[in-house]
Amino acid sequence: MAKTQMLSFPIRLPDCMQAEAQRLLDASRPAINQLIGDLWPRLDAFAGDRTGIAWKQGEQHLLARSGHGSRQERCEMEQAGRILRAQATRKQVFLTILPLLTDALIKPAEGTRKAQKDYQAIKEQVSALREALADPDSFMAMTNVLAQACNHFLETESWPTTYEEMQPVPVRKRGTADLCRR
Repeated sequence: MAKTQMLSFPIRLPDCMQAEAQRLLDASRPAINQLIGDLWPRLDAFAGDRTGIAWKQGEQHLLARSGHGSRQERCEMEQAGRILRAQATRKQVFLTILPLLTDALIKPAEGTRKAQKDYQAIKEQVSALREALADPDSFMAMTNVLAQACNHFLETESWPTTYEEMQPVPVRKRGTADLCRR
């Protein structure tokens, strides 16, 4: 068995260092959001190869850097890269469920009840598609993306034709304590 060494430990910073750490997190949030916004048009580039560190994948597509120190900048790129990889995966799922987007997934308004998603129809459609694709692991992802498409329909009364149409650019609202774990 190979010996490994922990590179980081979950510890509480001393009170005298809390303010500086919080300042770095607060500075990173807008930088991460800017990176995601800049790279969002290149979302498909994050769908392919998942080997390697996410910050390196994002770095090759960057238009501008945050100007923070190199370590902090790498951590920001890592967070943005992970988010974009996850969104690229959801986009691939969207392309798979696109043929399922029909009015049969929506229960029409009835009396005082508004139109709503038909959860049973969603479950049936996803189960049938999953069996056709022989992909047992994708049930939740397909269900979630299909429900998101239904929410888009209920809000706009039209089905999304692209993933970007129903998914706005993700924006971080808070900093993160685990900004960089590498």
